[in-house]
Amino acid sequence: MLKKIVIATAAISAAVVLFLLATLPESSVGIPAPGVDAELVRRTVRGAYHVHTTTSDGSGDRAAVAAAAARAGLQFVIFTDHGDGSRPNPPPEYVQGVLCLDGVEVSTNGGHYVAIDMPAAPYPLGGDAAAVVEDVARLGGFGIAAHPHHPRPELAWSDWSAPIQGIEWINLDSEWRDEGTLRLVRLPLDYLVRPAAAIASLLDRPVATLRQWDALERSGSITALAAADAHGAGRRNGEGRAAKLGVGPSYESSFRTLSNTVLVERPLDGTASSDARLVFDAIRQGSVYSTIDAIATGVFLRRRLDDGVFELASPLPNGGRLDPVENDGRSRLEIRLGRAPGSPPVPWVVSNWSGPRRLPQPPSPPDLVEAVPVPLSSQWRVEKDPGSSAQVSAKDGSMSFNYVLADGRSSQFVAAAADLAAGHAPFTRLLFEASADRPMRVSVQLRFADGARWVKSVYLDRVERQAAIRVQDMTSADRSGAVMPAASTAVSVLFVVDLVNARPADSGSFTIRELSRRR
Repeated sequence: MLKKIVIATAAISAAVVLFLLATLPESSVGIPAPGVDAELVRRTVRGAYHVHTTTSDGSGDRAAVAAAAARAGLQFVIFTDHGDGSRPNPPPEYVQGVLCLDGVEVSTNGGHYVAIDMPAAPYPLGGDAAAVVEDVARLGGFGIAAHPHHPRPELAWSDWSAPIQGIEWINLDSEWRDEGTLRLVRLPLDYLVRPAAAIASLLDRPVATLRQWDALERSGSITALAAADAHGAGRRNGEGRAAKLGVGPSYESSFRTLSNTVLVERPLDGTASSDARLVFDAIRQGSVYSTIDAIATGVFLRRRLDDGVFELASPLPNGGRLDPVENDGRSRLEIRLGRAPGSPPVPWVVSNWSGPRRLPQPPSPPDLVEAVPVPLSSQWRVEKDPGSSAQVSAKDGSMSFNYVLADGRSSQFVAAAADLAAGHAPFTRLLFEASADRPMRVSVQLRFADGARWVKSVYLDRVERQAAIRVQDMTSADRSGAVMPAASTAVSVLFVVDLVNARPADSGSFTIRELSRRR
């Protein structure tokens, strides 16, 4: 009897193993590409974008990541460790034959924003999403909305009115989060045998993100990239400790799953600084396409000289289908393969939009309703934490503010505040002229009787400039998603410096002139 049980158990086990092996995700197929123009091949450069290291929450250092990229056949890696943009990036360098480039992933109150090709910021970036987008552009960087439709709302991008420059059309760290329990339980076996194919088996067509990207194209040109969002197996938290459930795909398997291919103006020559410029310029110009390499490899696209439209330069695989998407004289190309995973299936290749490049439309000019002074019922005063110091003075419609934030981390803030006259008329905009002794951000705030504050960040520097804040653009300082009360019920106005865009022990001064409102 026992012998029969053992035999039956062995047979069932063997059947289960055979079933699991028979239903493994398909391996990647290499597509032969005979006859592709040699010059095009030399200008075709594959790499990984959105990669974390031990500098933030990744498990490997730069050398380990570069080695993994080299094994995966990549030529560049763009590191995007979490930060506030104030740390200078290491210069471009070749490591293990891979061009290593650095950016930063900044947390905002409207999602994460990746900045590449940007010098160090003069103050910490963060807070208002639109302010971070504005700062990245001002500093000459190129900004990309990260994992825009992430299942976790705090990580999804929400400010689609901000003039972002790029978008992640697919993100590996987001794609697995909508899978069922049975699929995730099966995943480790698939990964053990076919790592990249296992990761790719979790991919679906990101319908909402592609739809959003296409909609953005109607008003301005947006570059889309495929994001590895690679942290390495045993990802770490920001303090260098192993994170809870610190498991995940290795860097190499992520790099073998998808990549971005840039078409540079001339072949790379091994000089890190000039090669970095070629790669960054190609991304800025949208001269880039993405491939799900775990499905198939070997595709080449080229751009026509007359209009920059992408077209296939290598043979179309069996079961492949070209699917151009067009809008108002511009187009992008998708290539689909019948063997692609997902429901709906993920596209194998996605190019960027081609055609005349558009600049974002300038904002509409404000209406011509006359502005009137803000009715104040008190003098300007200082509000601050116990360790910081500040002085405020006002004369002839001008308010000057000098401050020193306390050292250490203790929620420092300093503010110039004044009360509004009771029963003041409603308004739709706050207007003022301002300047500061150095680049900084100041939070303009309206406070209400219950203590709730609605805020909007403004950039100041030595150049005197006019600011116009629309009340409808102000957001709650502490009640996410709350509806702002009528502006006519605000009880005070504040100009606040805090640790969102400043550092402990920072000091400075700014001046506000002609504070007024417009109905």
